[in-house]
Formats: sequence, C-alpha cells, structure tokens
Amino acid sequence: MLKKLWDWLIAAIKETLNLSWTLVGLVIATLTLTGSAQQITGLATLITLGVWLLTIGFRK
Repeated sequence: MLKKLWDWLIAAIKETLNLSWTLVGLVIATLTLTGSAQQITGLATLITLGVWLLTIGFRK
C-alpha cells in the first residue's frame, strides 16, 4: 500500500512539473485580476489541478 501511494506521489509531482508553465500563467492571472474574477480563476485553477492529479491513472 505504501509503495502504491509513493508511486502515485512521484507521478503527481512529475505531472505537476509538466504543467508548471500553465500553472504559472494561471497564478499570474489570478494575481492580476480583481474581485470575483480573481476568486473564480483561483478556484478554477485549484479544481483543475485536483482533477488532473486524481485522473493520473486514467491517462496511463
């Protein structure tokens, strides 16, 4: 079980690094926006990253 969790963690880190420039762009967009647009963009970024990491197994 720990081996499987460790493998998933390593895969999640690799996937996050592969998305790094996209995430940098989304974080910059979140920081430059104001009001509800900033909140929606930040929330969408977190949700998208979460879904992307949870579906690693489907993409392999």
